[in-house]
Amino acid sequence: MLVAMPEPTKADADLYLKLFQLTQDGQFTQALGWVLGEFKVKGYADMRAKYPIGGDDHGHLMKVMGFYESVGVLVSRSLLHEDVFYDAPLGFETVWPKIKPLLQEWRAEAKSEAAWENLNWLGMRMDVWQAEVWKPKLEVFPPDKPPEKPEPNIRGFQH
Repeated sequence: MLVAMPEPTKADADLYLKLFQLTQDGQFTQALGWVLGEFKVKGYADMRAKYPIGGDDHGHLMKVMGFYESVGVLVSRSLLHEDVFYDAPLGFETVWPKIKPLLQEWRAEAKSEAAWENLNWLGMRMDVWQAEVWKPKLEVFPPDKPPEKPEPNIRGFQH
């Protein structure tokens, strides 16, 4: 059973914009592009063999996973509303299927449940969110009608 979350706030919007700005950094865009286009492995052992620690490709993977690990902290602690993150074009929905199969072995090798804990949570929560929370935008906010519940002025929105 899902617990009702409060509505997203202006603070969520501000934090999202800061995260989005981070994803526009040249090093991050290069790393994300590599993960999305070049990162192909058959499993954890294959990843370790193809992309050893210290190599540029391993660095790309760590940069991307580290970003989403950090976002996982924010979302899991309700510091960033999950609807804002999961609905945003930050690439997680395409990264998660590539790294999900690796995490169990990675965490086992690290001998730590804390290894990639927030990234793992973020992905598992996304699976639930997509199945139980997400609705097509046109169904929720038809473009020919205003939202049924206007944003209150106290959140910084004007009517």
